[in-house]
Amino acid sequence: MIGAAFSLLLLAPPAAAFGLASNPPAIRVPHLPSIMMRAASRQPLRMMASATPAGGGGANEVLEAEQSRQVSISVFAVLAAAFLNLLGFTMMLGFTPALGSHFNLRIGARFGSLTSAYPVGMLAGVFIWPAVSDRVGRVPVLALSLAGSGVGLAAQSLALVCGWPLEAFLGLRVLTGSCAGASPIGKAYLADMGSCKGKLPTYLSWRDAAGTMAFIVGPALSGQIFRVVSLKRTVSTSLATVIGTAAFGSLLAAALVALLATEVDKIVVEAARESTTPAPPVKLIACPLGVSLVAGVVSVCIVSGLKDFGASAFDAFFAVLLKQRVGLDTRSISLAYSGLNCLSLSVSTLMASRCIRLLGPVLACCTGLALISLGLLGVGATVATGTGLLDPSAQLAFWASVVLYQVGVPLFGPTVPTMLLQCVPPNRRGTVMGIDNAINTVARVIAPLVLGMLYASAGAGACFKVASIVVACSAIMCAFRRLIVMRS
Repeated sequence: MIGAAFSLLLLAPPAAAFGLASNPPAIRVPHLPSIMMRAASRQPLRMMASATPAGGGGANEVLEAEQSRQVSISVFAVLAAAFLNLLGFTMMLGFTPALGSHFNLRIGARFGSLTSAYPVGMLAGVFIWPAVSDRVGRVPVLALSLAGSGVGLAAQSLALVCGWPLEAFLGLRVLTGSCAGASPIGKAYLADMGSCKGKLPTYLSWRDAAGTMAFIVGPALSGQIFRVVSLKRTVSTSLATVIGTAAFGSLLAAALVALLATEVDKIVVEAARESTTPAPPVKLIACPLGVSLVAGVVSVCIVSGLKDFGASAFDAFFAVLLKQRVGLDTRSISLAYSGLNCLSLSVSTLMASRCIRLLGPVLACCTGLALISLGLLGVGATVATGTGLLDPSAQLAFWASVVLYQVGVPLFGPTVPTMLLQCVPPNRRGTVMGIDNAINTVARVIAPLVLGMLYASAGAGACFKVASIVVACSAIMCAFRRLIVMRS
């Protein structure tokens, strides 16, 4: 609980950026008590248009301020939920070797199944949940998806405590993944709001910043929990406690969304009815990677999928390299993840949206992919020879390559939803983000298995070099598609 409170405090900067501690924006929505009463009774939200008589200028200003504050609260709730939900993933980043030891697994395909089982379930989740949110509404579907993830994580924790076999644990990870619709739905919600306010790249950059914050807090928090619990309990109990804490975070995220978030379409429609000036129409622009909408969406999704395939090498085996080639223990690995992700958070908050505005989403995307590819190539080159600990000069090159990777990921992150969501109608954004996530999920399922076999047969160097080539192909395709569109 203390960790969750600390996590929410870290979301204060994005909260201030959305007006929670400054001047409120101009869009008007209902006040918080009304939201909570309606949520409890499951009745549709209605604006308080009749609450203020005509000519009541002072009362109108108070109402506008209260309604504007609710817009900020809604965005903050979605960002906080994204952060808390991602804790379930980031808290386990440094514990893949420990899980492998718990189930007596060697490096290879079965070891890679620990990271690929969750994406298998996501294949269903990212298709179903976002599409339903296009029809039912973002808020209730987002809250239900988060709650399902929390229950699934709690079941995984129970499986470790009870000593269930690997197959049962992997099955629970698949079921948990089937509830993983929060990411595309949350991005679609922020795109709906950002399109109305002209802040689409900014909101999506803050979404990536919230995710990066989870990458900072998650490993550090899980490392501390693991250290404290392992002093008096077994390793299995310590792992179960870490996963149980992540489950609490997802359930808390579901509660935040259910109580605080407001449907964007209701905000916009009702605010337009009360306003004396007509609301601007929704602006859609052509996708920068395709002359037609379908070609553009497919191109962006393939670029994103290739990147995720290559990045899976880092996600699955970086902790193993830190243990075997750098000599870090479990707690030190968690702290290393947190330190590296502090760098990514700085890039997300200070550079990502500015880079998109200055360079455009395509060039920003290619820049991020190039840095990711160079980082993976550098890691592969430094660990290509030998199997023992790296010497000081090799460690310096290793960490420099890791820094390149950590800078490239947040630069690339917001470019894909920016390219996709600015050219898609609002009632299709959830579906499109679901398709993108489905392609990424296929990459995350296949990559750990393929790269795991390559790691076992040819070594870590070959594994990371192949991953670098795949990401480089993604950058080349992005640039090539843009040239075709410009010539057309």
